Amino acid sequence: MYLLLASGVLVWAVGVAVQHTWTADFLLHVGTVKAFARDLLNPPDPMVGAGSGSPYYSPLIMLVAVLVRLTGLSPTAVFAGVAVANTVLLLWAFRRFVAWFTTSSLAAAAALLATLFLWGVRPPMWSGFLSLRSLAETLPYPSTTAFALMLLAWDRLLRYRVRRDTASLVAFGSLAAAITLIHSFTAVNTAIGGLALLAAYATGWRRADLLKITLAGVGALALVLAWPYSSIWDLATSAPEFAQIHRLLWDNLLDPRELSCGYAIVALVPLLLRLRRDRRDPLVIMFGLAVAVIAFGAASGQYHLLRVIPVAMLPLHVAFGAFVADADLARLAWRRLVAVTAAVVVLAGLVVDVAPLSGFVGAVPLQWIPGPLQSMTRTASLTGPSSRYDFVRDYAPEGSTVFTDHRTADRHLNRLGYFTVNPGWPNPWIGDEPERARDRATLLRAETDPATRGAIADRYDADCVLITRTAAVTGPEAISGYQRVRTGPGSALYCR
Repeated sequence: MYLLLASGVLVWAVGVAVQHTWTADFLLHVGTVKAFARDLLNPPDPMVGAGSGSPYYSPLIMLVAVLVRLTGLSPTAVFAGVAVANTVLLLWAFRRFVAWFTTSSLAAAAALLATLFLWGVRPPMWSGFLSLRSLAETLPYPSTTAFALMLLAWDRLLRYRVRRDTASLVAFGSLAAAITLIHSFTAVNTAIGGLALLAAYATGWRRADLLKITLAGVGALALVLAWPYSSIWDLATSAPEFAQIHRLLWDNLLDPRELSCGYAIVALVPLLLRLRRDRRDPLVIMFGLAVAVIAFGAASGQYHLLRVIPVAMLPLHVAFGAFVADADLARLAWRRLVAVTAAVVVLAGLVVDVAPLSGFVGAVPLQWIPGPLQSMTRTASLTGPSSRYDFVRDYAPEGSTVFTDHRTADRHLNRLGYFTVNPGWPNPWIGDEPERARDRATLLRAETDPATRGAIADRYDADCVLITRTAAVTGPEAISGYQRVRTGPGSALYCR
């Protein structure tokens, strides 16, 4: 049963990869690969082209960049392959993890269905969240790779508990290092799950086991420290800088129009039954630890800690799968009621969330969608990146710096292979982001003279200045040292 469902998910993933209408952070991943591929030994910051290295240069991004260099394929084409590979890895890792709690293929399939659909009216569309709607956007992301590796890391820790073999510990440490370098938020989630497993089986761990596990963790840390493109200190100290952009996760949890995880309340019943049977149930402990971290993050304003939500949802989904596949289900009416209720809320989610149909539409061409639904599905996530900035390629070579007047332009230019003066995404690692923002504001003010504008653009060695929505910067002589080379609908390009 699980293999049949997994095959269906894989077919869907191939459709998503072929469509590859990915936007949002995918623009950053493409830009990062292009910057890395241009200089594999000493790549600068992928957004602004300053300094050396970046936490965005993970082992996965390096692999994609090397493939781009060797094959001549575009990063988008390689990422399409990564999306399919991520799906295979995730489905395999999920089955291995679930097998520790139920050997039933039907239960594993039910758990996978819950993981894909049992979220809320509008599930969170964030990397590391495994609803089908979110995966339609994030299949090729490093976070998806990291999530699969997290499940495999937990599997290896549980395998060590049974076999006490060194190979499992080595694999656990190696996976932990890879996860940390690929996606630091998932590294936190991995640690929470690992602590839950250690606590759940506390009576079965000997002192020698705990020492070996600690040594595996030290080995993982050594591997992370040896990575030449970023430092663990940067990863650890930058997390609070991302707090406010994660406030939306908390708002959507509480918003009655969103209830991003509201359906999961159905799965609390199976989890509470597991608690009644065994207070040391690892799924219960994992859920409890994750909820505690989420509560602390919300109460303290450290909203980036809400990236732990997937670790709270996973035990619910696995417990629900084991629950509905139980052999006693057919004999107990209240168990059937819970299963039917879950099916109803999932279907309700599919109906309410027409765009993009919980991710289904992302796997098919828009022209295949019935006419009445097309207007509802024409979202940015289904139409792909904008091509309105492609004309810059006619005037500036890839790898050059362009000064823009808005973050949207920054993001799309990064995708095209350009550096921008202002980062299109939060970037606490460049150090001078506030100064860059002030310089942009000064350049765009109406009272700023052309000479000052030219000096600001020149300070960042900008080859061009792209104005898309600032009426104050107009005319052929608006920026000294830069000639207006193109004007068009809503944009003007000045180049040296």
